[in-house]
Amino acid sequence: MIIEQNVPTPVRAWAECQVEIRNNERIIRILEDGKPIDYSSYASIKVMGRTRYREECCKPKIAELKRRCAACRELADKLSQEAGSAPENWLLSKHEALNLIGSTLHYTVHGKDVYDTLLRCSEDGEYIFSSKFYGAEGKFLAVESKWLDALSLLSLGFGKTL
Repeated sequence: MIIEQNVPTPVRAWAECQVEIRNNERIIRILEDGKPIDYSSYASIKVMGRTRYREECCKPKIAELKRRCAACRELADKLSQEAGSAPENWLLSKHEALNLIGSTLHYTVHGKDVYDTLLRCSEDGEYIFSSKFYGAEGKFLAVESKWLDALSLLSLGFGKTL
């Protein structure tokens, strides 16, 4: 069954901001611990003969990510007011999100049609894996972020019908 987007644009944009904030905050935590965020950063640390990032290497990136988070929060507040009702009301419950497994989502990215089939969920039922992000369990941040939850589904345009 193909499911079309059912969320207004301001709510979808609000959810995109929330997803970006969540991802940036996760990268900040990883950088503060001095750990690599992807394979290229892991390789550069190993080439330098270190086991972790030095603080002076991480500070500029952390400051940039914090500025991005602040800008996204400001935009999310504006979009929340523009949406009329609270955008959180559009989030799917865990049960509703799990009922979408086996369905194909149809949405557009930069004007191109995307069809993405939801294949399975994690053992705890919190995350959904799709055909686009199949085999998403991995070691580095870039790989770990390839799952869907209610917020990321809302950012794609799929939520409750109010």
